[in-house]
Amino acid sequence: MGILKLLKYCVIIVVAYFIICNIVIFYYAQQKPASHADNLIILGSQVVGNPAEAPPTLQARLDVAITYLNENPETKVVVCGGQGKDESATEASVMAHYLISKGIDLPRIYIEDKSMRTAEQFVNVMKILPPGKTVVVTNDFHILRSIMLAKRSGIEDVSGLSAALSFDNVDKYVAFVREPLALLNSWLFDHPNDPRQSQP
Repeated sequence: MGILKLLKYCVIIVVAYFIICNIVIFYYAQQKPASHADNLIILGSQVVGNPAEAPPTLQARLDVAITYLNENPETKVVVCGGQGKDESATEASVMAHYLISKGIDLPRIYIEDKSMRTAEQFVNVMKILPPGKTVVVTNDFHILRSIMLAKRSGIEDVSGLSAALSFDNVDKYVAFVREPLALLNSWLFDHPNDPRQSQP
């Protein structure tokens, strides 16, 4: 087989993977969350500014979470996310402040502010609250990978609550390329229950 023909087949395979993966991601994001969950986990994403605030992508997650929490007043909420080098505060602290400013009572809010990656967020949440019936809140493109990682972390009774991004949000278009790659990486390498990954 010639080099050009082999290259052509490789390109076709790669393009097909991205198309199929994005279709699966889209359909998975349409699922409905379980009602009356014990815990609502809001996954963090980058905060901006000083003082730090939630950008539109993170606000979308927080706003759908607030709707759910108002409809399910018995549900506890865990906000997740540490502080990156280019962030002036932890993502979790910014998220907690946003929830409180929108009327969510402080005793319902638990803070996980050590994680730097999605897989770490679920492992750390398990140290704060027993899993129970859990709903994971994240953006639409991120639901499939998040549910996979939650189950690998030992959270069996889990469903997703999708925060859709508007078409004027550049993150929506970046996700078409980034998320299929991140999903493949997580599928291959993120196994939070593997004791080898818990070693320092």
